[in-house]
Amino acid sequence: MKIAPFLGKLFTAAFLVAVTPFVATAANDSKATLRVTLQDRVPFSTQLKEEAVKLKTLADSSTNKKAAAALRREAKRLEADAAKIEDSAISVRNRVEQWVPSETAIVICDMWNKHWCKHATARVGELAPALNEVITIAREKGISIVHAPSETLGFYKDHPARKKAEKYQVRARDRWAHQLPTERGAKWPVDAGRNGGCPECKQGRAWSRQIDTITIKDEDIVSDNGHEIRGYFKEKGIKNVILTGVHTNMCVIGRPFGLRAMKSSGFNVVLLRDMTDLMYNNVISKPIESPKVTHFSGLDLMVEYIETYVTPSIVSSDFTGKKQFRFKEDVRPRVAFLTAESEYRASQRLHEFGHELTLKEIRADYATGNPIMEGPGRHNLENLQILEDANLAVFFIRRRALEPEKMAQIKSYIASGRPVLGIRTASHAFDAKGNVPRSGGGIVAAKEKTSNLLAQWPEFDKTVLGGNYKGHYGHLKTGTDVYIVPGQEKHPILEGVDPAFNSPNWLYKNTPLRTKKATVLLKGKNPGVPDEPVFWINEAGKGKVIYTSLGHWDDWKIDSFKKLMFNTVNYLLKEGAKTKN
Repeated sequence: MKIAPFLGKLFTAAFLVAVTPFVATAANDSKATLRVTLQDRVPFSTQLKEEAVKLKTLADSSTNKKAAAALRREAKRLEADAAKIEDSAISVRNRVEQWVPSETAIVICDMWNKHWCKHATARVGELAPALNEVITIAREKGISIVHAPSETLGFYKDHPARKKAEKYQVRARDRWAHQLPTERGAKWPVDAGRNGGCPECKQGRAWSRQIDTITIKDEDIVSDNGHEIRGYFKEKGIKNVILTGVHTNMCVIGRPFGLRAMKSSGFNVVLLRDMTDLMYNNVISKPIESPKVTHFSGLDLMVEYIETYVTPSIVSSDFTGKKQFRFKEDVRPRVAFLTAESEYRASQRLHEFGHELTLKEIRADYATGNPIMEGPGRHNLENLQILEDANLAVFFIRRRALEPEKMAQIKSYIASGRPVLGIRTASHAFDAKGNVPRSGGGIVAAKEKTSNLLAQWPEFDKTVLGGNYKGHYGHLKTGTDVYIVPGQEKHPILEGVDPAFNSPNWLYKNTPLRTKKATVLLKGKNPGVPDEPVFWINEAGKGKVIYTSLGHWDDWKIDSFKKLMFNTVNYLLKEGAKTKN
């Protein structure tokens, strides 16, 4: 695989450019806005309907009749697809917002100097320096900082930050916030048990102040009272609130200044998902409480719950330009799912698959693009910083062009030799079939200068996957018959996979493969045409690559396909560990 040797160095620079958090809106830096990538989990049908509304609005305002007609056709297709999808189908969504720093606040919840659980105390100590870096950057840019170490305000009675907050006191009971309407019927993801997830330690009040590692400036405020904090926000004109600290399943979500309370008060609220923790199975190596996963998988399940039913989340990368924070004891392998396609429900099916991986102690992260074929915003992927920590990257993308800096992140991952799994449309992931300008995002003739174009990588199919995509055969009601290639029956990836099964996919044309290193495990057949490889292992540079042209949304209902996907992830993670060692 021929990849320029400078890409490793380029990745760092590209990453910093791609996630530059503060975007100047004028020559004066004080006019900069904060660019945040929100992640939430929404009904996939709702997401498609929302995109359809956007496209119809654009079509109505367009003076280009041809472009307007294309937008309306795409909107109609999205509406038709949405009507076929059950409401329970959830999709992971990344979307960008630009926030004014002076209208934004960070609330630091219960980062105490000591907790009755020694494990919780240790994790706060590990998290605090990284969080202090975030709030230092935020404060310098004009974001308000609220320190909320509950039940310790007496320690700060003479601090200017506490006296400032006292101006907003009211005579009203400060209540914990309980279930939001959006949470009705939702299953709580973790059970902390009677011992708070820590059977080793005796419960009791151990805290006396906020941990000293986090700096409190005079211009900040110190308060654990929701009325005070909301009064301060109202006077300051705060619209956006970021919650961080501990613990997500208790104080962060439920305190009078927590996620639920702030959302109920009308603020645009997010969780800083990589800078939080929870009280659950605190003895890392011994899962006890339901759902009997380790502590950090429990944290992921709690964040998933919040993103689905409460508020979106962001990561610290939006401030620091660095990769997201990770606790040192979180040694689980990480899978990065990159999805941007509109035909096979990738952002839904990979979300469901990622949830199942979490239950198997594999971390799932997501970088997603809009599930549309036409219109602005199609050519994009957000949250690519997840590639820095990934042990496996899964590509389910269709005909996208990206900013050169983002494409460099992807190429750098490939050059690192870490494993790759390509699903279905990954064979034409970065071939937009025409040049795409940086502005506008539409397909145009190749007349512009390279610097004005988004980057593509049509050779990804040949160079990385080893494929030879040339379209597909007809859409048959009988689908495609898939069978194990004779001689490959004992391959570990095929353990538990039926010798033959039927897939609803239309068969991709890939013969002959453009690699001599491929081991084909599965083939597919349609009547009257040559059998085609539908699953193979390739070697690209230092790393293992697997590609499958399967991946229809109904494939995920087939036991053999699900088993194939779990086996593939485990195989590639093991192979990646060998390469690393």
